[in-house]
Amino acid sequence: MSPYEMCNHKLIEFITHNRCNLSNASMTDIDEKLFEFSHIEVLDLSENHLKALPASIKNLKNLKTLILSDNLFEAIPDFIGDLKYLESLYLSGNQLSTLPNTITKLKNIKWLSLAENENLVLSNAQMKWINSLKSNGSTVII
Repeated sequence: MSPYEMCNHKLIEFITHNRCNLSNASMTDIDEKLFEFSHIEVLDLSENHLKALPASIKNLKNLKTLILSDNLFEAIPDFIGDLKYLESLYLSGNQLSTLPNTITKLKNIKWLSLAENENLVLSNAQMKWINSLKSNGSTVII
């Protein structure tokens, strides 16, 4: 088995029914091969030591739930707004101080968790977006 096949085989162990659970895996970075599984709808990367999100996450065209809680993120990249089918975004328990304005492009959000980011400051546009989400029945935890 080639290293490429071995890497994919190991990742496949964590992917079942369009879900990938890599929570509490002591990860400090994300294997780029993960983003070749474009059918993933739920990606759980919580409780790791992640600081960055690679741009290749945009390859997960069907992603509906992204769980990044309890990591070491200080910032979320602008391309988060490109995940247009995202319905649930969990960012609690990180070290976020701001969010990119592109987050307001996420029109399908039904669940947003931003709790336990002690230094998080939201812009007026982001607060307007959050209030719009709430008025449309979405759950937002700050």
